[in-house]
Amino acid sequence: MKKLILLCALSFGISLAHKKASLGAFDGFVDRMGTGAHELSRGNTGSADTAALPGAYWNPAILAFKNHFHYSLHAEKRDLDRSGGSLGLDTRIGKRMGIGFAMLYRGDFHFDVINDDDETLGEARPYFTMMHLGFAYRLSRLDAIGISFSMSYDNLDLASYYQDIQLVDAFQSPISFNLGWIRQWNSKWSSSVVIRNLSFSKNLSATWTRNPSVDNSVISTHGFRPKALQVGLGYRSQIFSKPVSAWLEAIDYQIADTLLAFDPDRHVWTARIGFDLEAIPKGRISVGMDGLQFSAGLGYQLDLRIAQKIYPIDLSYALLYESNVQLWSPLSFTIRGNFP
Repeated sequence: MKKLILLCALSFGISLAHKKASLGAFDGFVDRMGTGAHELSRGNTGSADTAALPGAYWNPAILAFKNHFHYSLHAEKRDLDRSGGSLGLDTRIGKRMGIGFAMLYRGDFHFDVINDDDETLGEARPYFTMMHLGFAYRLSRLDAIGISFSMSYDNLDLASYYQDIQLVDAFQSPISFNLGWIRQWNSKWSSSVVIRNLSFSKNLSATWTRNPSVDNSVISTHGFRPKALQVGLGYRSQIFSKPVSAWLEAIDYQIADTLLAFDPDRHVWTARIGFDLEAIPKGRISVGMDGLQFSAGLGYQLDLRIAQKIYPIDLSYALLYESNVQLWSPLSFTIRGNFP
């Protein structure tokens, strides 16, 4: 109990001290929206949990701890006409290896297209997808390492509204990669380290150039995904004979296109914390905080018996409140399970 209180106090202090910054655009809201109602409901935490899905997204090293073929399907609707979802597939290969796939989707509805004369031309539906392919190797009974490769695709859905400009709607990003490590120290403690958004360039920065028009009539844009160092910690125990767990993550985003930046103004720090309580057998309550986003949720596991085999199906729901913009997101659902 004292350890749980210590984790809570530590994360609260980090959250109060974290820097506020815009991490931007489509890539930014992919990170903020996460990939599952269970993890979202406990503060968007998952990197130190060997049961988190999809492992290729949260931490590729998780894949080495999967004992069956796992699947997850997530869908949600947020305010500002924004929707999202994800698909995850994880499985074990041999005794020490694992492989997984994750696909994330984000989209906007009813996005007004306005010209230079402030005239509304119509509505666009831009969307963004990102795919992760992960591999893991188990170093020992307690720990594993992993790598995942990711690539994104987005479509602005604007070209049809500008006949005088040959706009390019679709864009595919270069391949970037993420490195992960996880250790299950014992039945109670686990820890993880994930380095995200690396590339094969000399600075290891995931950079790209985008030309939005075919005839070069629109200025090209340059961008990069910030490198991120994510450190996670998990603790499992019991309170009044009820299983409970606490999850803490600290994240450092380096917003500079260099190998390493030592200027604190080039970094954004934030923290996440979440708790799970199994209030009834196979039923849980979750609460969490991701920066200034508060969350809560429910989950329940059904056991489907077919031909002497049991197929667990986990149903999760998350309720989110983004206090910095005062927005509620009441519709986030996930179904996940495995095939023994």
